[in-house]
Amino acid sequence: MSDHDAASDFQAHFADALPVVEHALAQAHMQVVCALAQGCGRHWFNLLLQARRRGLAVQLLVPDTEANRQSSIAWERLSAVGGQVHWLAPEAAHLYTCVCVLDAQTVLSGAFADLSTVAPDDFGGVLRQHSSPLATQYLRAIAELIGDYGDGPAAAKDAAQSGALVTAEALQARTAAWQYSLLQSQTLALQAELDEIQRTLQAFERQQENAIGELLREFLDLKRQYLAQLHERFGGTAHQEQARQAEENFHRYTQDHPPQDETSPLPALDPAQQQAIKVLYRKLAMQCHPDRVESSDKAQAQALFQRLQRSYRASDLQGLQHLQAQLNAGDGPPPDGAKLHPGAASPRAAADWAVQLRALQSTLLQQQAQRQALLRGPTWRTLSTQSDWGLWFTQQSKHLQAEVQRYREALAQAADDSAARLR
Repeated sequence: MSDHDAASDFQAHFADALPVVEHALAQAHMQVVCALAQGCGRHWFNLLLQARRRGLAVQLLVPDTEANRQSSIAWERLSAVGGQVHWLAPEAAHLYTCVCVLDAQTVLSGAFADLSTVAPDDFGGVLRQHSSPLATQYLRAIAELIGDYGDGPAAAKDAAQSGALVTAEALQARTAAWQYSLLQSQTLALQAELDEIQRTLQAFERQQENAIGELLREFLDLKRQYLAQLHERFGGTAHQEQARQAEENFHRYTQDHPPQDETSPLPALDPAQQQAIKVLYRKLAMQCHPDRVESSDKAQAQALFQRLQRSYRASDLQGLQHLQAQLNAGDGPPPDGAKLHPGAASPRAAADWAVQLRALQSTLLQQQAQRQALLRGPTWRTLSTQSDWGLWFTQQSKHLQAEVQRYREALAQAADDSAARLR
């Protein structure tokens, strides 16, 4: 398996994160090695206890902070059953995200330490990666932290006096490099999640337009006419606001949804094609995302990535395959090697990495906000409760037909009343 193929086997999990993580831990047979960026939730700690009681070797690296020392988590419970708890000294390299390696095969990163039985709306998600090379590199990186700083300030001081401790700056730079790799993978996975949501929304809206678009336009048009007449006849701020909102809804819909003869249907994909297009998207995203190339190649990467997003959101499998052929032929930006190999020593200073890490964290926060906005929108709220789109469109069609008839009759009655008043 090539580096790109291995790296592309990733998936972000949100509402389903808990069962996915529990299953991943249940499938582990040898070891669980975990480094936390901040605190530890009780559910995650209990999962580690369960893994140890099943006979797995468990190592947990926790930041040596007052909050963690005074936490309600009884850390000694893990030690009592044979697990290892290491305290990451304050002077050690800073961790920006949690990481857990299972059997040198699977890597979990993100907000898994915050897991609970109910995921909140702002849950940051968990990234799952299946890649032995990546897992091995992260194991080595965590082992370096444990070996040089892993038992608190006293152990770090003793190691420094014995000459065993690597220079703080070198360790910080190396730690920042593999943390950057984790955060970068999280941003790619979250972008894939955003594009998948957009693709689903676009497919739904296209099908809605083809199924009930004309009826919906007529309904909105008749409603705005009726409410405008009410305002004209009776006045008042309440009628004025209703008329204004109806007018706005009509114009927004007609602008966002062209008539049916201008709407080309999205191609219908069977489940196998759906999965193929997702896998191919992730693979190509790893090759042409602007954050994974040198500064001089960002413009080319941005254009290719936008093309990738357009093809994906349009379910254009052929377009993705053409882009793949182009990239395989070398017609694309070369990847930044320092960003693709988290375990390798990097010439970049820790301060330079810190700037890039903060930028990635900002990107993640923006993506999470975009995701929340999409999921809270009216269209997605409809999608989340409707598994059979065809049935829903049929029900909506009947409802709209009844509403159209009601507004037609109301407008006709209003016209008769107006004519009677004139007489």
